[in-house]
Amino acid sequence: MSTIAEPTNHLPEVESANIAVLGGGAFGTAMAIIAARNGHAVTVYARDTAQAAAINETHRNPKALSDYELPESIRATSSVAEACAGAAVIIHALPAQKTPDFLAANKDAIPADVPVCITSKGLYLPTKALLGDAIAEAMGRDQCVAYLSGPSFAKEMMTQQPTAVVVACTELDKAERIQRLLSSLWFRVYSTTDVVGVQLGGALKNPLAIGAGMIEGRGLGINTMAAYVTKAQLELQKLTIAMGGEPATVSGLSGVGDLMLTAFGSLSRNRTTGVRLAKGDRLEDICKEMTVEGVPTAAVAVHFADQHGLELPLFRAVAGILDGTLPIEHAHVALMGRPLRDERNVR
Repeated sequence: MSTIAEPTNHLPEVESANIAVLGGGAFGTAMAIIAARNGHAVTVYARDTAQAAAINETHRNPKALSDYELPESIRATSSVAEACAGAAVIIHALPAQKTPDFLAANKDAIPADVPVCITSKGLYLPTKALLGDAIAEAMGRDQCVAYLSGPSFAKEMMTQQPTAVVVACTELDKAERIQRLLSSLWFRVYSTTDVVGVQLGGALKNPLAIGAGMIEGRGLGINTMAAYVTKAQLELQKLTIAMGGEPATVSGLSGVGDLMLTAFGSLSRNRTTGVRLAKGDRLEDICKEMTVEGVPTAAVAVHFADQHGLELPLFRAVAGILDGTLPIEHAHVALMGRPLRDERNVR
């Protein structure tokens, strides 16, 4: 009788370190848990002093994922300087639109020689720029910045459901250090130097997920959804390449992976928005109830497409529906009635 060999865990030994997490929301809490499970001492910055005190006293975050107990190795503070003191890595988990101003206001408290790992996904809307470009301008100095992205709902991270993400940094050794510090059998981190591709995938999948929600909300079938998602990732790839990213990144976790999560996940606000729009809800009402990143991002995607001479009909259709220039009932003809062409030569 043959014996069954036990699989080998090839993950490296994790050296214990101090990790700072800036942001006490759901994803910041989940990242704090990921770091703490790997034996790190974690300090969470929360602006609300009462929230920080509650985390320290009750080991629960009263404002996010409060059902989950936090380990004692996680403590909180309302001081950015205190959170960052002695940190090997600073994980930034604040909303994308608040990120540049926050970093500019607190750069004196953030050590210049410590990598800042951005988990925010989005473009910087005021200047229609990559978030990294806005961060560089806000910091005004040579700061090592990495970007962590991929299909990762915070609640599933809390319950140890196997999750895989990618961390991008122009300094590969820094990306690999973050990879080693955070990777476990439950949270696998890949590394890359393609910061452009990782940022674009994390941001631009949001309007595409709204389109997927519209398909679902109109009761269309798997034929339609499969065609849409296939062409959506192709449009994302074309725009990423035009802006200096790598096609392999779009095929990976921060591109197709995050698109699948956001297009089909029941926790996705972008998908939910598309479903509700297709059923007749008003966009203004939806946006009053929740933040929907894909709504303003859709117009920026079209801006980028215009800059690079790309047609990108799906991005344009979603943007048109959102801004009211394309009634949702006209989208069928707008997309399916386009001139016929060779699949290998589409723009």
